[in-house]
Amino acid sequence: MAQTDNLTEGTDLKQFIVLAKSSKGKACVAVIEKALAHPTVYVFSELLDMPNVQQLQQSEFKSYYDLLQIFTYGSYQNYKSNKDNLPSLSPLMITKLRQLTIVQLSSTLKVIPYSLLLEQLEIQNVRELEDLIIDSIYQNIIKGKLDQKNKHLEIHFAIGRDVPVESLDGMLATLEGWLQTSDKLLKEVHHLIGYTDKVHDQNRKSKEEFDKRVENAKQHVKPDQEMGNFLGMGIGGFDSMEYATEDHRNRKTKGKGKDMFKRP
Repeated sequence: MAQTDNLTEGTDLKQFIVLAKSSKGKACVAVIEKALAHPTVYVFSELLDMPNVQQLQQSEFKSYYDLLQIFTYGSYQNYKSNKDNLPSLSPLMITKLRQLTIVQLSSTLKVIPYSLLLEQLEIQNVRELEDLIIDSIYQNIIKGKLDQKNKHLEIHFAIGRDVPVESLDGMLATLEGWLQTSDKLLKEVHHLIGYTDKVHDQNRKSKEEFDKRVENAKQHVKPDQEMGNFLGMGIGGFDSMEYATEDHRNRKTKGKGKDMFKRP
């Protein structure tokens, strides 16, 4: 399995850079062809910038420079739209350019529909597409998940690609926007933390005040309860003064009844 670092750091490209230093014309073309066909070379900007490669633009081998530029920055559709002016691709080169196209799409889409992949890669059936994706995952070119039910590819990771100079301003603008958004979110987080601390402090003080009031209430309620016990249970064993009075009245009535039947 190819290691991601080898694919993105250009480790395996160095041998072709060394060869390009001393190769001109047709020999330089052979170096380009070998680099494009190499199974673990997926970044090409250093090779493209070599003086002998740059000189191909003013030679009969300009098409090979253009082809290398497509592999460096472009996509499979870029090749197809200029196919008549470019060298033919070997099966291995076609596979690599299709894989680089998936990487390019993943820079803007984290969920890529099968329909878009089939169109951009010009693959005729889903089985062939899924085989290409599985091989790309196995080579660590991308990491993701095939969703066969919903017919899309979920991207979790993709290797980095070379960036053309004209795209740097756009990338810097995007990063600047991201930085401003991050600063705004950070300020909002700090504000929420301050608000949370304030609310927590208010709740703590309210609880302390409530606990004090409860304790004061307990101190005032206790003597009243003792007086109630005295009034309720201390008079003849009755629960209240009302029941004690009622009992006294009943006793008095019974006493009068007895006097009515008393013999003289």
